[in-house]
Amino acid sequence: MPRLVVFSDLDGTLLAHADYDWTPARPALEALERRRVPLVLASSKTRAEIEAWRARLGNHDPFISENGGALYVPEGAVPGPLTDATAVEGYRRIEFGAPYARLRATLGEIGRALGVPLRGFGDMSLAEIARRTGLPEADAALAARREYDEPFVPARALSENEHARLDAIAAEMGLRTTRGGRFHHLLGASSKARAARRLVDAYAAGGERVVTLALGDGANDLELLAAADRAVVVARPDGSHAPELSRGLPQATFTRAPGPAGFAEAVLGALEADA
Repeated sequence: MPRLVVFSDLDGTLLAHADYDWTPARPALEALERRRVPLVLASSKTRAEIEAWRARLGNHDPFISENGGALYVPEGAVPGPLTDATAVEGYRRIEFGAPYARLRATLGEIGRALGVPLRGFGDMSLAEIARRTGLPEADAALAARREYDEPFVPARALSENEHARLDAIAAEMGLRTTRGGRFHHLLGASSKARAARRLVDAYAAGGERVVTLALGDGANDLELLAAADRAVVVARPDGSHAPELSRGLPQATFTRAPGPAGFAEAVLGALEADA
C-alpha cells in the first residue's frame, strides 16, 4: 500500500480564521497519528510560529515555513539522504527563499513603482501586527521573526489591474507576490509546492510509493494543491471558496465546513476511503 503524506496550511485550514481554534480538527489529527500518517504543516508562518503550533498540536513531522521559504526535517524523519540540507538545531533545513533583507529593501521600490505605498511587517510595531492578525503580542513577536517572506498591506484596496501590475513589478525585480487570508506576501522563487516535492522525494527514497493529500483555503495554497495527488479546498467562514482555487482546481474536493471542521471532514473522509 502506498504511503500517505498529508500537507496542510494553518490559518483558515487547520486553524479557524477568526480565533485560531483547532479543536474541531482533533478527531482527524488523532486518526492521522493512529495510522502514523505524517502531517506536514505548510504555512506562511515563520519557523518560530510553526514550532509553537507543533508543540500545541503534538506534531513531530517535517514542516514548511514562510510560503516555502524553507523545509525543516527532524533528524530521522525521512529515509532518504538530504545532501542539500544543513543541520540546524535538531533539523535538516533546506532553504528555497530569498533573504529577508532583500525583500525588505525591495518592498518600498515596488510600492513606489506601483504608486501605492506598501506596509510590511518590518514597518509595523508588535502592537500593530497583533491588531492586524488577532494574535497576542507574544505570538506577534514570533510572527515578526521573518526569514524568507514579507507580509504586507497596501495603503488602500487594489483593483484587479493593480494586482496584476503588482505581480509584474515584483517579477521584474526577480521576486513574486501571493495572497493569503490576511496579507499579501513578497517572496523569492520559493513556493510551498517546491518544498513539498523535495520532501516527497525524500520519503520515496525508502522505496515506498508516496501519495499526497494537500489542504488549503487561500490563493497562496494553489501551487501546493495543484502538485498533490489529492487536493482539498477548505471553505471560508462564510461557506464560499477562494475564487483562485475554484478556478484553478476544478477537480479538487471542496469542503462544506470551514476551517478546522473542513479539515476534519476531508481528512476523515480520505482515511475512510482508503481503509
